Amino acid sequence: MDDLQFLKSVMATDYYHISLSQDIVGIESAVALKNGYALGIALTVGLNQKQFGLDSELHYNSQAAVFGQAVKEMAKLLQFQGAPDLNNLCVGVGDLYVTVYGGRTRLIGILLGLGMDIDTAKQELNGITLESLVVAERVAKVIRENIACGKLNAADFPLLLHIDQIITEKFPVNIPWEAFTF
Repeated sequence: MDDLQFLKSVMATDYYHISLSQDIVGIESAVALKNGYALGIALTVGLNQKQFGLDSELHYNSQAAVFGQAVKEMAKLLQFQGAPDLNNLCVGVGDLYVTVYGGRTRLIGILLGLGMDIDTAKQELNGITLESLVVAERVAKVIRENIACGKLNAADFPLLLHIDQIITEKFPVNIPWEAFTF
């Protein structure tokens, strides 16, 4: 922790604030998970544009609903891997918030929400690195394996499992809203 304190003192500025953690697995997992879930939130932007036009107003309620589900699923995944610290979740959620509002993950989510299949959307983005696809697919694979052996429940991950279906099975976007209710 002394080394981390030193690095913080060297790197911190009045606009760059650093929190310290020795939970490398938890922090890294939280910030990686946000990629797949940000894609899910961006789907709602594409769905909105598909229904109301490219220049339509954003419908924040649908984004908020998917955001809330993403946070629930991220929390369950962090708990499953033994990193349930609220600080880990907060770092991931903060990163999720930023990722939703710009960048490659937002673009691929919007294209899929507009109705493109994954191959067409990838071609449209022409070689851009899309870690959101890799994260979503790999995490969904682990979730499915753990569902099969009774360690996880599919009902806890409807968003990520649907994102995986869109990516790997070319399912059309059909956000499972009812599965998000409690």
